[in-house]
Amino acid sequence: MSISKGGARVTAELTGGRDYPGFSAGIPAQNHPRVRPQRRGRILGMRTGQLVGTQIALVLLIVGAVLGPIPLAGAVMLAVVLLAVTWLRLRGRWAFEWIGIGLRYSGRPHTVALDSSPTAVLQFAVPGARIEPTELAGDIAAVILDGRGITAILELGDPAGLLAEDIFRLPTPASLLPAASAEHPPCRVQMLFTGVPAPSVRAGNGTPGNSYRQLTEGRLLGHARALIAVRVLHAEGWSEEDLRRSLSGLVRKIPRRLGDVPARPLGEAAALRVIGELAHDDAIGPAQETWPGLRIGGLAQATYRLRRWPDLTTETGQRMIGRMLSLPAAATTVALTAGPRNESGAPSVTVDLTIRLAAPDQPTLGIAAQALRKLVAAERGSVRRLDGEHLEGFAATLPLGGGPLVEVPGRPADGALPPTVMDGLDLSVAAAGLMVGRNRGGEPVVARMFRPEQTRALLVGGVRCAQLVALRAMALGARVVVQTARPQAWEPFVRGAAVPGEAIAVVPPGRAVEIPPGSSLHPLLVVVDVGPVGADPRPGSGWQATLVVRDDFSPADVDVASRADLLIVQPLRPDEANLVGTAIGLGETAQWLTRIRPDMVGLINRRAVRWAMLAQTPIEAQLIGPPGRG
Repeated sequence: MSISKGGARVTAELTGGRDYPGFSAGIPAQNHPRVRPQRRGRILGMRTGQLVGTQIALVLLIVGAVLGPIPLAGAVMLAVVLLAVTWLRLRGRWAFEWIGIGLRYSGRPHTVALDSSPTAVLQFAVPGARIEPTELAGDIAAVILDGRGITAILELGDPAGLLAEDIFRLPTPASLLPAASAEHPPCRVQMLFTGVPAPSVRAGNGTPGNSYRQLTEGRLLGHARALIAVRVLHAEGWSEEDLRRSLSGLVRKIPRRLGDVPARPLGEAAALRVIGELAHDDAIGPAQETWPGLRIGGLAQATYRLRRWPDLTTETGQRMIGRMLSLPAAATTVALTAGPRNESGAPSVTVDLTIRLAAPDQPTLGIAAQALRKLVAAERGSVRRLDGEHLEGFAATLPLGGGPLVEVPGRPADGALPPTVMDGLDLSVAAAGLMVGRNRGGEPVVARMFRPEQTRALLVGGVRCAQLVALRAMALGARVVVQTARPQAWEPFVRGAAVPGEAIAVVPPGRAVEIPPGSSLHPLLVVVDVGPVGADPRPGSGWQATLVVRDDFSPADVDVASRADLLIVQPLRPDEANLVGTAIGLGETAQWLTRIRPDMVGLINRRAVRWAMLAQTPIEAQLIGPPGRG
């Protein structure tokens, strides 16, 4: 139900029928046949190299037999080595494939200092790449150039939106490719999804995590993001100016093909920030590639390629990507790429999928990897860990237009499918963030408190509601700093809610404190509970929220309310409602704030109001008590 009065929009309930987390089901099953991966370059089921290697071994034996016993003994030894390299299979790969991977691995540097330049992460993923501004679709945006093509990045949805509720259903990346013709250079379209589970790995089995698990039943992501990377490839007969013109045309057309899904090209600074966030670069230490994985900052990471696609005729198979984002990792990134596998655009357009898992340590990473294999195997698919190739997998899971373009020895075409088979794949993006409560229909009411820009919030109601918000923020992995003039009101909460190794900082008013900036995996919540305060006009860092707590709303709070990004309001008195309505332009709709139940709040953003029952869990009730105004 929606009510509009005085220029304000009051929504009593959210759209029903959602499927969390982050990605939604609801797309009818498609009756697609089970298609096996394409296996090119084979004769009678054998790879061409294996056939040639076997023939060479036979020739050596024949020549040795003709030349005598001693040459024959040498020929036998050489033939045995050659056949072993050709036919020996280790961990799902032939020996000659492992040799090719090892040669490429040994031929590149494995450690890069990420604080050396703003483009260090990009250089680590694709050596020699550079980023520069250019005109795309009539606006100035960033493009990434390397020796094989030019890439533009489009962000989907509104990453800064606080009360985003719409479910975005996306077409497959193959459907966004231009029709094959001589008028276009070869190009690729990559859809990239990243998700952070809630509760986070950092929250673990502590009080915030257990409480939030009861609240959401694991059906809501703490953070989700979707991007599209459009890449045009260098090809004979196409100049760089031609490629830029073609890329601009694609960037102009793709938003129209996406329909109601907002999409905007990123500028240079935003593109570098997004690449760093998706790489989970927390400015702690260098980036290191090892044979079994990667280490970037404080996180261990590993990449996987879908070797055998799951059965997309089942609903669970169609929702595979959304289910991957809920794996028990610190973050999961999934890249779905469609396009030719080489610069000539031949032999055909295929779709492949790469997954990257990140975790604070190797045991946790191993648990997430086991869950990934189990999830895919249940749908009759399989994944391959990219040992020796994790840097290539890392590049394939950044918005750079996909992984390596040319099929090389050691990289079989397993996992590549014709694009028509992807028609049954569900690519739906739903809301993710902090669950404040439930609407009248029982659906989660979500606020994106932590986003790429700072969030300034004002809570009118009392300290217990503020503690409820802080506890739920901790479940998302947030660090909490409380600046308060009444530490005795916070002390029991701080003692009961603290996560091992992650104490809540309580500081008195006016004391300067050094606070490390927040990140997408470890955001920062600063609670200001010191009485009336003025609005802080200073720009803040992203992934940080400041929550000003007021027991009562007075004329001294009007300036803070008018500048706040989000208001969280418990039941107000009539005089308070009039002040709030005047401060933010709610008009007569502000009187609704006096009629809500004691266990409800109104969330106000840009004069839009969402109602939420706080839905307190048993753990929250025991730790905090009734959340109503005291």
